[in-house]
Order: sequence, then structure tokens, then C-alpha cells
Amino acid sequence: MYKLNNKVALITGAGKPNGIGKAIALRLAQEGVKVVINDLKSTKKNSDLINTVNEFKTLGHQVLSIETDVSSSVQVKKMVKKIINKFGKIDILVNNAATSPGKDRVPIVDIDEKIWDLIIKVNLKGTFLCCKEVGKIMINQKKGGKIINISSWAGKSYIQPNYGAYSTSKFAIRGLTQVLAKELGPYGIQVNAICPGAVITERTKKLAKALAPKGMNTNRAIKNYITDRLSGTPLGRLCTTNDIAQITAFLVSSESDFINGKSITVDGGKTTD
Repeated sequence: MYKLNNKVALITGAGKPNGIGKAIALRLAQEGVKVVINDLKSTKKNSDLINTVNEFKTLGHQVLSIETDVSSSVQVKKMVKKIINKFGKIDILVNNAATSPGKDRVPIVDIDEKIWDLIIKVNLKGTFLCCKEVGKIMINQKKGGKIINISSWAGKSYIQPNYGAYSTSKFAIRGLTQVLAKELGPYGIQVNAICPGAVITERTKKLAKALAPKGMNTNRAIKNYITDRLSGTPLGRLCTTNDIAQITAFLVSSESDFINGKSITVDGGKTTD
């Protein structure tokens, strides 16, 4: 559909079985893309990343997995080098890696400095480092490229208490996206951001519990979380990982060649920005 055969894409934070990253990687693989799936190193014998890769291979897709902490410049450089050694190029970068919600979902006056630093280091610095290293590769290739940064509606218009560190990191990703669009545009490289609304993934349980009042049981917390996010959504459902995968496929295809520096909200119309 999108003529992406033999393109090479790096998708960070893509190892979780029900996550946005995996859905994006699968959607691109279905378009003929050679996908590189990144996630943190796991201590488990049967890690999520290994299971995801095996699933892709069973489906006949070309896939490479690389365990990397995207907040480490040394590790990011090694990851990019491995991809070039394997495939000889990188055409697409999707920066999806982010921290899990938890102790950061408190008022700013209560957040621990180390927690704040972790959120910024992974969400923002990780995106910066991958854009920097892959951006240099794309410039040298002289064939353009597509970079997609996953921000959030919480980094655009859905401003809520207890989202201080997370929202700050996601707002900053949008700013980084806009600067990169200006800097890389002359090389034929487009940089855009996607701002998902509430998506049901592995993170939902942790997020609902982190935002719930103390003592509330998990099931009640999840129900309250979903009810709140559904309220005022014209399309009457929450965003799915496939919704994000679909818009990503469009943005990395030639059909989006004149879209650059934009932050596209995918939330069913709950917000108007």
C-alpha cells in the first residue's frame, strides 16, 4: 500500500507484547520494511523482546533485535553501528521508548529529583540521542529519511495534575521535533511527532494505580481511569496501538512527503488542539 519494501526502520521501546512500539513495528513489517526492534536488556530467559522477534520471524518478516538503553550515548552509537553493519542503511526512525508510569505521577512539589531526572533522561534524552545518531546517518546517505517521535496528548493539550515530569518531557519532544524539522528538512529528512491519547497497553495498570487515591483496588482504579478518558470522546472509544501504527505507516511513506515538523494528536476528538 505504501511502497515501503526494503526500507530499514529502527523502532525503539518495541519489545512489549501489547505496546505501541510492537504495533508500529508489525505494521511496518507488513509493508515490507526490515524492522529493528529495540528495548532494554532483560534478565529473563524468555524476554518480551525475544518473544516479539520470534513472532515476527514466524510471520516471515525480516527483523533484528537490539537490547539498548537509549539514554546512553555509547549504547545508542553501538546500536546504530550494528544496524548499518547488518542492513547498510537506516531509512526510518521511530522514537517510542519511554519510562513506565509510577512514582513520577505526583505533584511537582512532591516528586523526587532522581525520578524527575529518569523521566527526562529516557523520554527526552533518549529521543535526542537516537535522532542525533540516526540523523547523521540519514544526512550521509543523501536519500532523505523519516523520523517519528512519539510524544503525547499530555505533551500538547491534555494537561493534568501529577503529570509534571511526563508532560514536560513530551512537550520538549515536540520542541525537538520542530527544530529537527528545520535542520534536517534541507536534506530531505522529515521529522514529525505523534501525540497519542489514552491507549490500553501494559502501562495502563501501572498508570491507573499511580493516579488512583491510596487504598483503591486495582480493578477500580483501572475502571476509573478508562471512564475518565472516555468521557467527552466523540468516537466513543479509547485509542488503540493499531491507531498509532496506522498513522505512523502513513507518516513514514511517500504519501506524507510534504508534512514536516507537525505534532499530530490521535485521541478520537477528545481534545481540539
